[in-house]
Amino acid sequence: MVVLAASITTRQGKPLLSRQFRELTKERTMELLSNFQGLVSNISSDHTFLEDEHVRYVYRPFDNYYIILITNRQSNIIQDLSTLNLFSSTVNSYLTSYDELEIFENSFEILSSFDEIVTMGYKENLSISQVETYLAMESHEERIQEIIERNKEIEANEERKRRAKEISRREQERKMGIYGSDFDTANLVANGQNRFMASNDPNVTNALNSYYSHASPAAQQSYSKQQQQGTIQDLEHDAPSGGSLSAARGGRGMKLGGQASHTQQRKLMTPSRPSRSTAGEPEETKPHNNGILITFKETINAEITRDGVVSSSELKGVMELRINNPELAQAQIKLADSVAVKDHSYQFKTHPNIDKNAFTSSKVIGLRDSKKSFPSNDNSIGVLRWRKVGAPDDKALIPLDVSTWVSPSSDNDGMFEVTIEYESKKDMEDILFKIPVYTENVSINEDMNDSNAEIIGIDDEEGITIKVGSCAAGNSGVVSLLVEAEFEDALFPLAVGFTHNAPGADSMVGVDIDTIVSTETDEELPFDKLSVVKPEQYVVV
Repeated sequence: MVVLAASITTRQGKPLLSRQFRELTKERTMELLSNFQGLVSNISSDHTFLEDEHVRYVYRPFDNYYIILITNRQSNIIQDLSTLNLFSSTVNSYLTSYDELEIFENSFEILSSFDEIVTMGYKENLSISQVETYLAMESHEERIQEIIERNKEIEANEERKRRAKEISRREQERKMGIYGSDFDTANLVANGQNRFMASNDPNVTNALNSYYSHASPAAQQSYSKQQQQGTIQDLEHDAPSGGSLSAARGGRGMKLGGQASHTQQRKLMTPSRPSRSTAGEPEETKPHNNGILITFKETINAEITRDGVVSSSELKGVMELRINNPELAQAQIKLADSVAVKDHSYQFKTHPNIDKNAFTSSKVIGLRDSKKSFPSNDNSIGVLRWRKVGAPDDKALIPLDVSTWVSPSSDNDGMFEVTIEYESKKDMEDILFKIPVYTENVSINEDMNDSNAEIIGIDDEEGITIKVGSCAAGNSGVVSLLVEAEFEDALFPLAVGFTHNAPGADSMVGVDIDTIVSTETDEELPFDKLSVVKPEQYVVV
């Protein structure tokens, strides 16, 4: 048999989808479908095939549509009907309500299944389950491309941070009065500081002293400061284990921000360069499992303007199943009635081993083969995924509202007053705000710090990290700080971090469980559930 094309049309003759497997132009395909409509309208009952002088039409009506195979007249009609059955099964697996909108929304999957069934006009020896398996397989090339694109984004971010550091360094040197050749020499000394300044070779010391004795006053001041820093490092290294740097310096502590109070200065001394684990997310621990544990894991991407308007938002979620008791492994998960599985805006996708028809028709998550059981090794497996994109200025997917107020300080040149307001829709833990500026001239205004915020890190890669801590659902808070920056835009994008870890709660978008029943006895099985929400890229721009 040779299949020339496979098409879906309405009963009124309107073509919806068509895939040509041989060299047929669009105009010729439209002509053949028009001829079919003329032939089928002249018969009084539904047949399985029709012929004209050139081709044979093998077709099947379903609802208000036809699925049609256009073959040559010498084709084996028995094989044609078998192929038509396979085409019909694949189409039915993607459609539920049989309307034009649903056909168009699933057109890519339908046409992809057509390509799996027929190659160059000849049917492949495949079953419906094999077709679905092939379509569900991941593309190695696609994953490689995604990794390449992600690496490009990382490199771009690193280059942006490097340039920001270079600009900040040059600005600091400009304030110190280093220009021209002295500026270049200062760069040379700074880059080779660990190698030359720490050297005990008297020839190196004499050479540096000789050069700077004839340099400008600004360069001499810079060199003097570097020598003092080297002395301080030696004191830190030589100080006894029970002592402190303050004692080695004669009792004087580090001074950060000329306008900051003594209490605020103490806050910054310890975490001036924290490790990533200090200012980042806490390490995950495996939740306790009493037998069956359902975990809703969701990540949120959001871009929010400085006045709190949502520019874009996206939520990606996965339902994970953990079973540690073999007696509970043969199970079916019944979703809550409120879950709209046919709502295409959620983009639900089941695991290839899950019965998709049962999911779309009955909101049941179970294995295709009901005789098999889920793994019971206490490892999590994803059984359902979803993705939802929010409309602009829609806060439905935003668990933490954030807005900022920035104004130049009236008392300090080069300083900005930054006020962050936030309101939580869920119980939040580990709320962090990261300002992409590397400066130690920063302090929190205790008069506007009702959330007991503190600066836990000043890092040249992530900038200033402010920890708020926890915030219950429906509560709000304000934190204000004074920070040094070249201009307002240097304070953005402001990255926001948080975690929502709620036992017994449903997902952010309302995905929830009604019951879990045994496929052997139809008895309800006990289970626990956990909701985890974290940001992936949650920024104020």
